[in-house]
Amino acid sequence: MKKADLITVGRIIRGEGKDGTLKVRFFHWIKESSFKEVFLEKEGDCQAFKVERYSHSANSSFLKLEGVNGLEAAEALRGQEIMVAPGDLPRPDEGMFYDFELLGCRVETLDGQTVGTVTGLNEAGTLNFLIVERAGQTIDIPLVEAICRRIEIDEKLIVIDPPEGLLDLNEI
Repeated sequence: MKKADLITVGRIIRGEGKDGTLKVRFFHWIKESSFKEVFLEKEGDCQAFKVERYSHSANSSFLKLEGVNGLEAAEALRGQEIMVAPGDLPRPDEGMFYDFELLGCRVETLDGQTVGTVTGLNEAGTLNFLIVERAGQTIDIPLVEAICRRIEIDEKLIVIDPPEGLLDLNEI
């Protein structure tokens, strides 16, 4: 599988134990690992590993992967990104979305006017912004319910109700 088709969910910290168990750190938005398969990059390709066991204790997470046997094999994976297929991610809470799901979404106003396409996201403290490409320029649109009225991931569509002047902010 190609790295571009996968989502990074954490990193291997180090080997932990003689059997090849890995100490890992998942990103904060991964509440608990229920992954049956993870991918690690090896020689430019992403290799699948079945998860034999997952455990969490004392603020640390541990994975045992099939085929990673012994401390030396585990240590060789130190620092590697842990990736999964997008469909293997747990569904976020109602009204919440993964960043990758918003990328590529078409943005329209309530009256159907095309605004542009989401090309990125920005985080400013507790506020997130959609970076929307519009006619060669970018517009930052706050990702809040008052503006982003409807998000249809399956349709790759975000319908906004922008306050007056928001779409013109970058036009100086």
